[in-house]
Amino acid sequence: MSNPDDLPLPDMTDAVLGAEELAALFRDYRACTSVVQIQVKSGRGLVAPHASPTLNDAEELLRSRQARGVQLRYEFGGCEWCDTLMPLESGVRLVRVKG
Repeated sequence: MSNPDDLPLPDMTDAVLGAEELAALFRDYRACTSVVQIQVKSGRGLVAPHASPTLNDAEELLRSRQARGVQLRYEFGGCEWCDTLMPLESGVRLVRVKG
């Protein structure tokens, strides 16, 4: 049995995206990925959770800051990825985890 401390952590990226970078990211999702799941994180005074949000819904909710966050699970390059996007005053924070 292996020690949990010996297990490698998944690859992770953390960045803050401006409006143009966010638009480019969603263009890439549409053109280059197979989206598995989109989950909207709602909060007090924000939009209610969508049952089946689309990429267009997710992008608009982030741009208008009507959601606390959006999580996208998708396949790209033979791997599964999970992106969490959260609106900030300075843009949108992206946290990406592989696998």
